[in-house]
Amino acid sequence: MNTLVILAHPNLDESIANKRIAEQLSTKVETIEVRDIFKRYADYKIDVEAEQQALMKADTVIFQYPFYWYNMPAILKIWFDEVFNFNFAYGPEGDKLKGKNFLLSFTIGGPEDAYSPLGYNHFRISDFLKPMEQTAYLAQMNYLEPIYEHGMVYIPGVYNTPEVVKERSDKQAQRVVERINALSNENPESMIKNFVKDWFAHFDILAEDGYFNNYIANGAKLKFPEGEFIGHEGFSAWYAEVKKTIKPNNEHRIESINVVANNGHFDVDMSVKVKAEKYSGETVQANAKENWKVEVTRDGRIKILEYIVNSVQ
Repeated sequence: MNTLVILAHPNLDESIANKRIAEQLSTKVETIEVRDIFKRYADYKIDVEAEQQALMKADTVIFQYPFYWYNMPAILKIWFDEVFNFNFAYGPEGDKLKGKNFLLSFTIGGPEDAYSPLGYNHFRISDFLKPMEQTAYLAQMNYLEPIYEHGMVYIPGVYNTPEVVKERSDKQAQRVVERINALSNENPESMIKNFVKDWFAHFDILAEDGYFNNYIANGAKLKFPEGEFIGHEGFSAWYAEVKKTIKPNNEHRIESINVVANNGHFDVDMSVKVKAEKYSGETVQANAKENWKVEVTRDGRIKILEYIVNSVQ
């Protein structure tokens, strides 16, 4: 597996955390390229073709940067604006990044309790990452759970010590290495089970339909209690009605799951316990039996060919 790290820090020489994480990734991960884009483009003039070629060679793309003003450094925003362009990352011919893994690894200066509804930043970290998540979906990439640590800045005499920041940096780097190794070694059965878990986690919060359609094959057969649907448009039509009825923060608990290889695809049989609340105030509790037919593509991407809800009790 080829790993590409897009390192974005405007003052890396004075960095403790990002510099240390990048150095450890370079030494601990095989077939890795770390591209320090500020060093390459201090004038902010991006060589788009060179960056796109680097992306094309990668299986997993990691974005390593400090969390600046609830977002990313300017160099990385410009990089995305220019490199993820029409008919490369999106558009009628924009499938060049399809199936590649998209992983955010960033450092946060503030403490964890600051990023909550009652904290002084008011919002959770996941709230600030929605644009990046949607970027991955639009580019048909596999958006992975971000990796980050809090308290990753040293202010002499005010906040932290270099030793604390180094320790936290080592922890973050190790988490990234473990994620890369897991992606390299994951077998299809384990990959599918993890995918199903992630699918229902997104359904619990009623995520945007772009996440789900990212994994539904063109012409996929979908059968729900409400009727039968086909492909992306069918799913979106069904899901729009669900979102009108069911409140977010519902619960899908996987009671059992069985994955069996079957002539080029995988049959996935599962039992799912559902608990949700309707906008009408009614509570819904049900046990669903579901049968999926999925494939794992050559580039390691999961596609749902059939999604059948056989019974709901």
